[in-house]
Amino acid sequence: MFDGTPSPRIMKPSRSLLIGLLLPLALVAPGQAQFAKLSTLIPGFFDRTVELFPSAHEAHFADSSNVIRDAGLQVNSSIVSQLSTFPIGTSAGGFTYEFDEELGIFERTTTTFGSLFAERAETIGQGKWNFGMNSFSVEYDKIDDLDLRNGDIAFGLNHLDTNADGTTVETFFEGDLIDVRASLLLSTDTTTFFGNYGVTDRFDVAVAIPIVSVNLGIQLDQEIIRHASEGFTDPAFHRFVNGTDTDRDTIRGSASGVGDILLRGKYNLARNEHGGFAVAVDIRLPTGDEADLLGTGTTQTKLFFIASQRFGRFAPHLNVGYTQSGSADAVVGELPDEFNVTAGFSLSVHPKVTVFADLVWRTLLDAQQIETRQDTHLFKRFDSDIVEQSLRNVLDTRTQDVNIANGAFGIKVNLVGDLLLTANVSFSLTDNGLRDEDLVPLIGLDYSF
Repeated sequence: MFDGTPSPRIMKPSRSLLIGLLLPLALVAPGQAQFAKLSTLIPGFFDRTVELFPSAHEAHFADSSNVIRDAGLQVNSSIVSQLSTFPIGTSAGGFTYEFDEELGIFERTTTTFGSLFAERAETIGQGKWNFGMNSFSVEYDKIDDLDLRNGDIAFGLNHLDTNADGTTVETFFEGDLIDVRASLLLSTDTTTFFGNYGVTDRFDVAVAIPIVSVNLGIQLDQEIIRHASEGFTDPAFHRFVNGTDTDRDTIRGSASGVGDILLRGKYNLARNEHGGFAVAVDIRLPTGDEADLLGTGTTQTKLFFIASQRFGRFAPHLNVGYTQSGSADAVVGELPDEFNVTAGFSLSVHPKVTVFADLVWRTLLDAQQIETRQDTHLFKRFDSDIVEQSLRNVLDTRTQDVNIANGAFGIKVNLVGDLLLTANVSFSLTDNGLRDEDLVPLIGLDYSF
């Protein structure tokens, strides 16, 4: 039962692609509010007016300035944009070939099986094919500086201004607050199918199709803070319908489907027997349903340059690029452009075994970050003429460049023929963006022919 109790793993994501594909588009427990799409859960759940137990006056608490609603939309936007643009890995296979016209055969051009997230300058070889898949599951703990699970996302609801004087002191019961703390349980399962084809010895085309399952649960814990009416009992002011000072609302949903499909073209500009340079273009198509957090709702184009070199069994590589996003979407908002760098190496420790490590750096330009701050709240107790003050939590956003870095290391094993098994773990290296604080395992297979 989802009760919001802080736990590192309350909501376990599905580990089966079949189960993920059969998940309903929105699953909400009986008696809870029904939302048609996952993207409406957070904004709809945050946008609220609280009506309390009937008393001597109509006790309404609300976010009259729409700050909470706007912040709810921003939480939603951050989740959608970062879930949908997470690097899905290289679409190129571990085997690369070049046709030897004198011998009339294909010869391997690399001594390692390559990396996971970084592209190599080498191409797969004219007429060669590579197909594969990889799968990973993520349970998100943090967004920027906020812990998703323990109520760091906090805001206060003011009493409605019943006498329309713009203050919270002249009518004493307007000095009370409702403190709201949100806990989110967010997890994803992603299985990516990819294919790569060598059009020429220098030009490859590739496609990567992610199948995504998203699970989202939200809990709002609300507490009446009686700054002004504490001790007033004739009649008692401000109680929830359950007759107490606290209340809890929960909602959950899930969705599954195709994410944003990636198309890639790579051209080898220069090469020698030890490496080379290449240029590549990625186009992410808005095939994922952004209303169900499966896609961005806009086309993204990434141009990047690739350098790789081989020193015996050791092969370093570097990718540097820029991602331009399309126009704003009603659900996601304005998706930021990105500066991208991926660097790392692969090392052949055995003819059938390669180990690798990658650093994936993304700078989101003029991106929105979520933050909490505290404003001064004025009140006057029912039995006093002294104006006092307290602090009220406010949920807000700021715009700045955001650096997100992930590390990865793993192993590729040649099981038989040209069949490779990949096992990898990735981890967050910065405190920005949406992230899982634990190691994220990935498993994959690919076959070349």
